[in-house]
Parts: sequence; structure tokens; C-alpha cells
Amino acid sequence: MDAHAGTADRPRRAGFTLIELLVVIAIIAILAAIILAVFPQAREMARRAACVSNARQIVAAARMYADDHDRRLMPALSRGAPAPSRGYTWCVLLQPYMESEEILICPNDASPTASARATCLPHSYGLNYRLTYNTAFGWSAGATTSKLTNISNHSQTILLFEIDSALAQPGASWVQHRLSRVKARHQGRAVFGFVDGHAKALEPEQTVGTDLNMWEPGGR
Repeated sequence: MDAHAGTADRPRRAGFTLIELLVVIAIIAILAAIILAVFPQAREMARRAACVSNARQIVAAARMYADDHDRRLMPALSRGAPAPSRGYTWCVLLQPYMESEEILICPNDASPTASARATCLPHSYGLNYRLTYNTAFGWSAGATTSKLTNISNHSQTILLFEIDSALAQPGASWVQHRLSRVKARHQGRAVFGFVDGHAKALEPEQTVGTDLNMWEPGGR
């Protein structure tokens, strides 16, 4: 009997050739590159969605405040806070209507700040002064704030926007500030909350056009 016969009849153990190994490595590298490229985009989409959700909740709180105050929106800043504070900001006035202070902060805002010289909370959003100005501070000779019933186009009128936290302000006026206080934290877009309750991310320039100005109650 041939001593080598049993060995020769055994099936050879399968293995990878060098070329096959290189192909596998190349495929893994391509998949890793795809995953690494997609992950930041997915993370940003999640953060933008969270910011939009924050804006919706804040606007919902503002509408509840209006329901309790003869349909009148809250002021961006209201007197009554102990000195040396110049007043309570909307962030404080809306606290009874908000579930958490965390909705005041955009996930992409690393340094949210409270309004300067005011009783306030750190925030990433500001109010449209056109709807929420306060005559106690000489901002206008008209009514303290706008009523929901006086705004003709709720779905196209901005109430809330992402503000530059470094300014430490509660809001902005289109007439005085234009878009200088808007902070686009989401790949060139900022989140805006509208009077009707919806919110979306837009390029700041999209809010103002020849036929429409979303900062004005009448749209112009």
C-alpha cells in the first residue's frame, strides 16, 4: 500500500490568493470611505431636524401664550424684572408654555448666550421684532405686540429665526438689521419658525424677495 496515497487524496484547504486579498481590501476601503462621507451628512440632517422641532415647539408655546393674552403675541422684552436687568425676555415669558429649556438651543450652536443686561436664558433663536416689539422701550408708537388676528398670512410670516448667539440679543428687525442677525448653522441654511406653527430651514436670502417679505405681517 502506498503510504502517500491517503495524503494525496485529501482535499486541499481553500485559501485566498494575493489578488483576492487585495480586492477584498479595496472593497473594504471603498465601503469605509462611503460610510465616512455619509455619516457627517446623516448627523447634520438629524441636527437640522432637531432644530426644526425646537422651532415648532417654541412657536407652539408662543401661540398658547397668545391664546391666554387676548390673541396677542408675547413681547421680545418686557419690563418688570428687578434692576439692573432691563426686563424679561421672551425666553423667560414662554417658560410656562415650554416643556424644557433645551428647545431654546440649536444642536449646532456651541455657545448659546442669554440676552445682555436682561433676565433671560441661553438661546439660539430670536424673535421677529416686527411682531413682538415693545413700546415701553421706545421701539414703536403702535401697539405693544401684534395680535394673531392682525397678521394676514400666518404661513408666510416669520415669528422665530436662528440668531447669532454672539450678539446676545432677543431678536431683530428687518428695517434696522436686515439679515445681519440671522445665523445659518445648517450648511448655509437657518431654521425659521412661522406664525402658523410650521418651521423649515431656508437660506436667509430666500425670506425676502421682490414679491414677498416674510418678515412683514402683510408679506411686503
